[in-house]
Amino acid sequence: MSWKADVEKFEAEHPWPSQVGVGSLFRFQSVNRDKRHYLEHLFVDSKLYHATANQLNDPFECRPYFNWPSDPKEIKEMRKHLRGLLKARGLSHKRADAQVSKLMSNPGSIHEAIAESATNTFARARICSFTTSNKNLLFWSHYARSHEGFCIEFDASILPISYAFKVRYVEKYPEIKYPAPSDKRGLRPLLLKSKDWEYENEFRTIFYPTAKTGPNNDGVSLILSGSEVKNVYFGARMENVDKELIVSLIEKGPFNPGLWNAVLSKTSYGLDFEPYSEKDS
Repeated sequence: MSWKADVEKFEAEHPWPSQVGVGSLFRFQSVNRDKRHYLEHLFVDSKLYHATANQLNDPFECRPYFNWPSDPKEIKEMRKHLRGLLKARGLSHKRADAQVSKLMSNPGSIHEAIAESATNTFARARICSFTTSNKNLLFWSHYARSHEGFCIEFDASILPISYAFKVRYVEKYPEIKYPAPSDKRGLRPLLLKSKDWEYENEFRTIFYPTAKTGPNNDGVSLILSGSEVKNVYFGARMENVDKELIVSLIEKGPFNPGLWNAVLSKTSYGLDFEPYSEKDS
């Protein structure tokens, strides 16, 4: 597949929100009053925390496997890339070529080295997950502590949220190619999950803290401008003291979102949202 065709394939499989008509993205959270600094981090400091792969709840995250290529063109490209790495370390073309031949005569050792290198690379990625609905009952149960937490609506038309990639759900376990693409296609293993997770309809913002270019960040969080948070929805079982805490933090920060109470529908398995008032507390 040509470079252009593969880029187009990636863009079709992992579109940005605007490319699929998504105007808002949502995150569900719980409240821990003893760790209010996590809430202050977002609402007061306007920083959106991004986790590492090993902090996510799916142990298969970002662990693609490396399969030794059988295509002569891919093998030739691998040889060329390895030779370039060795020459960059000061080896002559002749010595680099000899070293590569030696390495490739023992696929087992190089297979292990490439797999370990890929695992280490993906472990440095920082990831934040979003979904496309604030009414998903499983999200309210799993991520908002059985409706005792809250949901944040982000404007998906504003950077950096607008650069969230759509996650693709697949049957086949993700495989990495070597050398990995140096453009956004290199994020592909971070954007593939088992079909068991398809109900989440997930988008992700991703950055590498050590990247020379990328969104504004402090190494663990993206720095927001103060206009990304559109609405905050309080869970149907959320305690008033927790609502008051969130409101007080919002008032200290740059955001000016709408505030809503989630209410259990009386006629269906669903939620309605009513405007929040301090009188409700």
